[in-house]
Order: sequence, then C-alpha cells, then structure tokens
Amino acid sequence: MNTMINEKANELLPVQNEVPNCFVCGQENPHGLKLRFTKESETSLSTEFTPPDYWTGWGSMMHGGFHGLLLDETMSWIAFGLMDVKGFVTKEMTVKYIRPVYVGRKLKVTGHLEEDTGREIRTRAEISDEEGNVLTMAQATLARVDIEKMKKIMQ
Repeated sequence: MNTMINEKANELLPVQNEVPNCFVCGQENPHGLKLRFTKESETSLSTEFTPPDYWTGWGSMMHGGFHGLLLDETMSWIAFGLMDVKGFVTKEMTVKYIRPVYVGRKLKVTGHLEEDTGREIRTRAEISDEEGNVLTMAQATLARVDIEKMKKIMQ
C-alpha cells in the first residue's frame, strides 16, 4: 500500500496548504518555523534548520523538547509529503539523545520510511550537524485515520 507520489530526488516538496497554521511547516503561522522539506529518495526526505538562541535548555544546548518537535514533524512528512497520506496521527515516538545539539548552529533533519503495513507507517529520523554527526535519533509509528475523522479532530 505504498503510494509514493513524488518521483524526483532532491526535489523541494510542495507547501502543505491543508493546515496553513501548523507551527512547524505552516506558511501562514506568523510565529511558526515555516520549514520546507526536500525529497532525498523514494523513502527519505530532509530539512535544514538553525535553532534560535531562545531554544536553549542548559547553556547553549537546544532544549530536548525541540528535538522531538523537529523529529516528529520530519517523520510526519514521510507520510504527508512522500506518500500523500493526509489522515494520520503519531501513535508512538521514541527519542534517543546521542550528542548535544547547540543553538545557533545549522542542523539537518532527515526522515526515512521503514515500513508501511497499511494501517501503520513506521519511520525513523535523525538530527545531524554540518559535519554529518548524528546528534539525536527517533523512531515513530504513525497510524492512518479516516480523513473525515481527521477533519473533525482539526476543528
């Protein structure tokens, strides 16, 4: 049940207009990140982001909650952007913190499709620094839901 729609690698995926105020990828949220995603392959995508100074936890390290925010959104874009699945929710996500992530430094967040079972989509993602060192990694299970139910949830 793999319904990939974008065929070219290194292609900037379209802006999502379904939820224009999404904090991470919505282009109409004045306080949002407005992230855009690039297709790396049929089963992977990425985005780049430099966390601002006010995203700190300890010292100049990025607060751990923001790791989850970036990773969850990236894994969601596997379903949304690569597979054209519009109705889904994150059912479960685990995050492993490997090395510190510092604010003010450019990051690359890459997501990968691991398995599509029909009802569930299993994904993984990692945050890397400019040298390619993996700093944080995550795995998630996304559960497909009926699009009409999703619309009711979003109201």
